[in-house]
Amino acid sequence: MSIFYSELPQGVHRGRWRRYKTENKSVEALTFIYNILYFHLTQTQNISASGNVFRSDLGQKGKQLMDVPVYCRQEAFDAFVSEVGRLETREGITNAVVAIAMHFDPDACTRHVNLELDDIAGVILGRVSSGSSRAKMAHLHQVLFEELGFRGDTENYFDPRNSFLPNVLECKRGMPITLSLVYKLVAERIGLRVCGLNTPGHFLVRLKTEDEQMIVDPFFGGELLAPTEVSARILQVTGSKEMAAESDYETVTHRQWVARILANLIHIFSIESRPEEIAAVSELYDVLKVAY
Repeated sequence: MSIFYSELPQGVHRGRWRRYKTENKSVEALTFIYNILYFHLTQTQNISASGNVFRSDLGQKGKQLMDVPVYCRQEAFDAFVSEVGRLETREGITNAVVAIAMHFDPDACTRHVNLELDDIAGVILGRVSSGSSRAKMAHLHQVLFEELGFRGDTENYFDPRNSFLPNVLECKRGMPITLSLVYKLVAERIGLRVCGLNTPGHFLVRLKTEDEQMIVDPFFGGELLAPTEVSARILQVTGSKEMAAESDYETVTHRQWVARILANLIHIFSIESRPEEIAAVSELYDVLKVAY
């Protein structure tokens, strides 16, 4: 069984939270939340925020229990459900992550998000004069990080908006996992191959070129990391010294990517003591559980 790492740094320190700091200082977070969520993703039965019991072996009857969410906005819920069947496609993960934002921002729009991503990709393609993956990557990094200024939000790391794709595209700030998603969605539009890495506490991506694979950290301006530098980066951000070797980091499916975003939000809202928002996000999490 694979390990489901959280996006946020892990570890408990006498029940107290330490805010995100730069200069190699760690962030403490509650790891048990993610262990519980991963457990639910690997079990047959799950209890929703509204108290309904869902089972993956109930077929259509089980799915009908999800028609009317109790806490999540109906429009956001319906949009999310409609994408679950094609989540492993680029369009599916894009629209599903936008649907998460819809609960908090009724103006969130998949069309606008896709147009924004298309525009960024168009600028890059307009500059590429060869089919070289290396050349495409260089222009990708130039546009995303140098010109548009995408980078991690180190001042308000736990702001929920850092998990909302429309907001990240607008403000050019975000969490590692959402910035990594922007990177992937733009990179794939220009013909590059990118996958997410299930690194603990700090999401990274792997970019494949014709003759090599490179690990990219979109949170830190697209910095390229050697395999031997991955553990050091995670230690820098999380403070955790107990990490697997880089070769052991699994690539994530789109389903796992979305589940990790939802887990982040549950974690953030638990910090802020917002039980109704936790329940709303949990209903979306239930959808993933039932659908798979």
